[in-house]
Amino acid sequence: MHYTFRTSPPATYIPPSAEEMKEMAEKVGLGGYSKDLVADLCNLAAGGSINPPSTYQNTVKRGVEENFPAANSNGNWSYKKGGETVYTQNRFQATEGRTRSAMKYHQNVCDFLQSVDLNRFPGNSPLEQAMSLLKMLSKKSGGSGGGEGGEPLPIFQDSDRPEGVAEEMHDTLDMVDSLSEEEQDMLDPDGSNHEVESEEDGERSGHQKLNRLKVAEDLVEGSDKRVMLDISRKLDQFTKLQVRKKRTADPDPAGDEIHQRPIRHLGELSKVSKTAWALRQQNPNYFLYKAVTGQLPIRERITHNEKKQAIFILLDGSGSMDGKKHWKASGVVMNRLKAVISGDAEVWLSVFDTDLTKANRATNPEEARKLIKKFMGGNYSGGGTDIAAAVRSAYKMIEEAIKKGDALYRPEIVVLTDEDTSINDLKKSEIKDTRIHGFAMEVSNPGLVKFAQSTGGVGIDKF
Repeated sequence: MHYTFRTSPPATYIPPSAEEMKEMAEKVGLGGYSKDLVADLCNLAAGGSINPPSTYQNTVKRGVEENFPAANSNGNWSYKKGGETVYTQNRFQATEGRTRSAMKYHQNVCDFLQSVDLNRFPGNSPLEQAMSLLKMLSKKSGGSGGGEGGEPLPIFQDSDRPEGVAEEMHDTLDMVDSLSEEEQDMLDPDGSNHEVESEEDGERSGHQKLNRLKVAEDLVEGSDKRVMLDISRKLDQFTKLQVRKKRTADPDPAGDEIHQRPIRHLGELSKVSKTAWALRQQNPNYFLYKAVTGQLPIRERITHNEKKQAIFILLDGSGSMDGKKHWKASGVVMNRLKAVISGDAEVWLSVFDTDLTKANRATNPEEARKLIKKFMGGNYSGGGTDIAAAVRSAYKMIEEAIKKGDALYRPEIVVLTDEDTSINDLKKSEIKDTRIHGFAMEVSNPGLVKFAQSTGGVGIDKF
């Protein structure tokens, strides 16, 4: 059965039946869908073609006439013209206007069909790929239609550039394919967007792979997780926010490795190698010159040590930090926690208002996944905001951890707030050798921004 007049299949192609469509929609988790649009996509994937508008104009007009509504209480009919609603008592005029709007809709759909690349969508057949596309489209505003046939879809009714919808979907799939392992962990901390491959997939049974469709649904343009990912990637571009583990080779008499280094002072002459002492016998003055100028080699036992960067995130707990602000803040938290996944940092996270709450700490990938999951689902309803006090408390916590022997260095404190309260009563001498990063969430807070920048950190107003 042919469900569409917008496209034509090849002569030898049998389009999917209604039962096949229903079965595949259930497989991808799609509720309502347009049979016409599914048929269009499958026809084109099979090598079919898009029909010119002249071939179906009479069909569209007949459909308008068959479904023509009764006049309103004033005896008027309405139709759309240039985005505005026009009222008329002339039935012919209303019919023509509604036909033009319907034709514009179908032409927009055809422009979309001409631009979209079905092969880029997840699935093992054109029908499964078509349903995957519609599942993604349904996550966009206006991407799902009503009525028994699933059309018209609002996203194509008034669109000036329907091919842009296809481009956005392609971009989303590209973004899914470009996700690093750390980003996957942060966006899907409980692994719900992964599935077990079977041997039929050409992989070892039990191997986990990314469910591209589920991830793509989460990352459609304008979604919460898309905001979160965009912010995280934006922060990756800041050199001052780069995180790396510190590796040192420290002198250790019991160390299991020996290396050579230049002599630092004459008090180390006893550690000079025997071959160097032979030089002293031959040329004492030259030997002394090399010792004073640090050219003599010293053999020394060492132990290699690593220290992770200490990062403390302070989140303003006031009730206004919700909605888009929350997901922007989640992007900052995600960016910092990625360094925990890679093994380069340990992160504390605390919500504050007038007091600092108990800090959550992530020291390994599992704790980082738990923390981002908890943070994404958090609801905050605190009162006033005292940034200076919170920073002092965070600094104290980090210092206590370092004194206890935790392998940490270069503490950084990240402040996320939508308040314009000042941080002026905080002095750099109170947080020695600590870098502050300040993000004023959609507000202006020049005091916080200036202070952060004075510590060598990043300060962003109206973030």
